[in-house]
Amino acid sequence: MRNTVWLSVLLLALSGCSETINPGEVGVVTDWGQVQPWVYPEGFHWIAPIGIEIMPMSTRTAAYEMGASGTPDSVSVESTTERGEPISVLTRDQLSVTLSATVQFHLNPATAPLVYRMYGVAYADTIVHPLVRTAIRDAASSFTAVDLVDERQRLQALMESNVQARLEEALAGRDIPTNAVIIESILLQNIDLPQSLDESIAAVQRQRQQTVQSEQALLTAGAEAARLRTEAEGAAAAQRIRAQGQADANRVLAESITPAVLELRRIEATNAILSSNQTRTVMVPSTGLSVMLSDR
Repeated sequence: MRNTVWLSVLLLALSGCSETINPGEVGVVTDWGQVQPWVYPEGFHWIAPIGIEIMPMSTRTAAYEMGASGTPDSVSVESTTERGEPISVLTRDQLSVTLSATVQFHLNPATAPLVYRMYGVAYADTIVHPLVRTAIRDAASSFTAVDLVDERQRLQALMESNVQARLEEALAGRDIPTNAVIIESILLQNIDLPQSLDESIAAVQRQRQQTVQSEQALLTAGAEAARLRTEAEGAAAAQRIRAQGQADANRVLAESITPAVLELRRIEATNAILSSNQTRTVMVPSTGLSVMLSDR
């Protein structure tokens, strides 16, 4: 009985000296309240029974959606997603615009102890979320409302650079490596403009589309006219070549006809007529006009 009690106490003590770190996490170690510079990787670990505490921190991709509906396709199903309000922006032309965006980021496992010491487990609420909102607002405020739509790619690029710069500045200010929190991507999902401006932009876009269609029609007509002109010029050139060839042939023929040739042709024609069984009367010119009668 006594051995059973001691065995139970031993097993209970040993159970309190182990820790399991789940996949996609690291365990930040504190020893009597002091954060240690190393972490426990995922898996099962034996730890000291007294004074040691393990704080799991996720290293998975996390998504922070600001006004977005649903998780973007590019975010892993294993990622964690937090949602916040859309971002209100006052544009350069003093119009109020609402943006929806999503930032994806993850914790660098090697720097987890430093991040935990300064910001705790919920570091994203302290440093990522507010910095992202401010950086996106500052980027959008440098555009007019119309430019936000027309220059969406430039806005996207400026948002990404602003967020990265502000995050690195904040981390460096706390003597934390700038790659402690890694921004994977920032996705601009929606730009909500005032209704009156939406209608104006739609009208401008329709006008632009009509202009493009008109320009395309002119280009098509010009190309067709050029094709017909080329065909006509080609036909005229071919006609000139044929006429020139005929003229050259006539000139060569005329130059080849001499009195001797004409006399030879006359003799050949006369012989052909006289040798024909159908000949009744033959008129043969020479120095005078002679008539030969045939009794055939």
